[in-house]
Amino acid sequence: MAEFLLELLSEEIPARMQTRASDDLRRLVSDKLTEAGLGHGKAEAYATPRRLALRLEGLPAQQPDREIEVKGPRVGAP
Repeated sequence: MAEFLLELLSEEIPARMQTRASDDLRRLVSDKLTEAGLGHGKAEAYATPRRLALRLEGLPAQQPDREIEVKGPRVGAP
């Protein structure tokens, strides 16, 4: 299991928006990782006036293997 750190630099983030932005970052990244089959342990989000950071513990090194069948166009399609 790996530890993952995501840090986003930005222009000035108003103080009233920092807490919500860090919570949204944690929620959105956690949801997308779960959709991709990458479960993780503890997720901590941090905010400062110029950056947002997210730290994940227990992230697997790779996705589990899966098979996806995608149908394409007909053989004689234009």
